[in-house]
Amino acid sequence: MTADRDTLLATIAAYPHDDTPRLIFADWLEENGEAERAEFIRLQCELAQLADATDASQPLFEFLCARDWVTRSSADWSRIDHGILRRLALITRSEDLLRRHPQWTPQLPKSYRLQWSGFHRGFAHRVTLGDPRRLNAARLRAAAPPVTLLASDFSATYAQRLADRGLLDWIVGLHLERIADGIHEFGQHPAATQVRSITLHYTGPEAFAALAASPRWSGLRQLSYWGSTSDTTSPLELLAQAAHLRGVRHLYLREVPCNSATLRAFLNVPFPELTTLLWEDSELDDDAAEQLANCPYLAHVRMLSLRGNQITGRGVTALLTSPYLTNVSFLDLERNPGTRVDANKLAQATPASLRMFHAHGCRFNAQDVGALARCPRLHTLWYLDLDANGLGSRAVRELIRGFQDFCPPILWLTYNRINDQGAHWLARWPAAQRLSVLHLKYNRMTDAGAVALLDSPYLQNLDGLGLSGTSEPTKARMAARFRFYNLDYS
Repeated sequence: MTADRDTLLATIAAYPHDDTPRLIFADWLEENGEAERAEFIRLQCELAQLADATDASQPLFEFLCARDWVTRSSADWSRIDHGILRRLALITRSEDLLRRHPQWTPQLPKSYRLQWSGFHRGFAHRVTLGDPRRLNAARLRAAAPPVTLLASDFSATYAQRLADRGLLDWIVGLHLERIADGIHEFGQHPAATQVRSITLHYTGPEAFAALAASPRWSGLRQLSYWGSTSDTTSPLELLAQAAHLRGVRHLYLREVPCNSATLRAFLNVPFPELTTLLWEDSELDDDAAEQLANCPYLAHVRMLSLRGNQITGRGVTALLTSPYLTNVSFLDLERNPGTRVDANKLAQATPASLRMFHAHGCRFNAQDVGALARCPRLHTLWYLDLDANGLGSRAVRELIRGFQDFCPPILWLTYNRINDQGAHWLARWPAAQRLSVLHLKYNRMTDAGAVALLDSPYLQNLDGLGLSGTSEPTKARMAARFRFYNLDYS
């Protein structure tokens, strides 16, 4: 049995990107009395396969896991989307199994200064290491198949020591902060072709330049770069020139500004597998938004996040009417000054695949909200976030008038100026029967508005409700009716 186990684990290590050996090992585990370990591997492999799927569920699922545990827990996903329902069932069960079996985390000598921080596809995967000279490569390889290495001092010397220990080909992912000079050293090694994900945070443009210079990084599928608005060399120029990086599927850029010519050059280069583009806090303006909206090479993008930029209503209109961004299921424009959208252009947009529109803090007014609600592209939403826009009750009326007989199942309107009148309009909206989660905390409603919502014949399908300033009797009614109510969004 020990020989069989070792052979199967060796096969998993030899084919780190293939789930088949892992699933064969799961079958062996079940046959040999380790049913829960087998189940855990199968669950995590299915989660990984779903993460690679190009459906509309994955971007919203990732948002729920990273940023919105309230909606994740309170919504009845069987009424909204079975793709998210399945993913949540997988992650909930796998997390429960992991809590019950801490022994699945490998135990290695304290001198390794090793810390595990996550599992992937059934095995411990994210790890920090101490001095490579203290490490035993055979013991590490026996502990887990190839891993993602987290390091804040990935110097050229450190990378060379890993190479000397024969550990570079044990690494299939890098998450680096601050010092990343070792990227150049690693890029000279054949093992770089096996690396699928790289995160560079506060490392400076030199590390990114080294990545773009070596064709051995051709296996990269996920690239995250947190730059600086003071960088003199644009990562976009380097990306445009690096043909070996064209297989990237998930691109995350933060504090990476660009001029019009640089952006045009970047968008003229095809990234045929790109499904995720996060470009945040980078001073992108309406011209940049229009260039993105007019780029045919973004036709496969499912998740587009432009948080924290300088996009106003003109850019918002361009993105929501783009003939090429029709596969975007999650559009995140949080903290952009998005006011003054073009109502006529929005009304002429064709329906597409949009499932979540995240517009927290976009400074929309009531007129903007009405124009957005009349846009056919928003009539496929599962989730609408209009938090912190300074909206009053008139905006609620415009939202209802615009959507008419459509209502997204999840509606966030916290941190606005909505009063009891707005609550009464929501309570009298027939389409609100589709609502699963409604959050109105930190507005100007009194107990009268809360009671109107609770008594509404159209809001009897609610699974979660958030309100502020309610009386004790009203809180008691909410507690009796809802499993989740009055929860903070954190």
